[in-house]
Amino acid sequence: MQRTSCRCVAVGAKVAAIGLPPARQPRLKDGRAASALLALGVMLVLAGCAGHSTRTPVATSPAVTAPRAASGEHIVQRGDTLASIGRRYGIDHLTLARLNGIGPPYAIHPGQRLRLPGATSSAPAAPVAPPGGWTWPTVGTTLRGYSAAHGGNKGLDIAGQIGQPVRAAAAGTVVYAGNGLRQYGNLVIVKHTEDYLSAYGHLQKIAVAEGSAVATGQTIASMGSPGDGPGVLHFEIRYRGTPIDPAGVLPRPAGG
Repeated sequence: MQRTSCRCVAVGAKVAAIGLPPARQPRLKDGRAASALLALGVMLVLAGCAGHSTRTPVATSPAVTAPRAASGEHIVQRGDTLASIGRRYGIDHLTLARLNGIGPPYAIHPGQRLRLPGATSSAPAAPVAPPGGWTWPTVGTTLRGYSAAHGGNKGLDIAGQIGQPVRAAAAGTVVYAGNGLRQYGNLVIVKHTEDYLSAYGHLQKIAVAEGSAVATGQTIASMGSPGDGPGVLHFEIRYRGTPIDPAGVLPRPAGG
């Protein structure tokens, strides 16, 4: 009977864990793909990473199921507003905003935890943005936006010029820099807080090393392309492993 090595089983389990279809599993090259899978595990498994076509980097795996709300809190779902949440619980939306430190224009985003009146002080607070806040990772036009639908794009595809700077969207630590997952090409993953990570795919050149600290707006790579076409950056933000719409936390573009 043929024996299967423990290493192959372990690697196969990691591939299965991130939801890569067998027909599209990347080949392991001198341990780099294994390192990539471990890094994506740190990212709570880049849940939609498989299925990018060569034309447009699109994730085909469904988003990670939203975390279950504890008593006395509500976890924001796509399409929620403070007004709709207030109506659901019989709470004035301004009271809900004050309780959670949310000011005008009262923007909330999927995955955000909101305290409800009567909750104890031990209830989880709304997620804290990374130090220094968020900034756009590059300059360009958004070709495809985020979609929560099954098979939808789990980030933003931003068009630009090949070679233009790609910058850290927030301060943090580089937890992966390499090309072990061919669907992403050259890929950088930055851990910002215990809750937030960001990913930058289809890079031309990587300018940072794993373990290095990066500042908000620091150049970490240059823009590449998913194929032979013009420059495109695939950019994702994950909150506790769940993909969220980057446009919901990034500042409004100038003139937008």
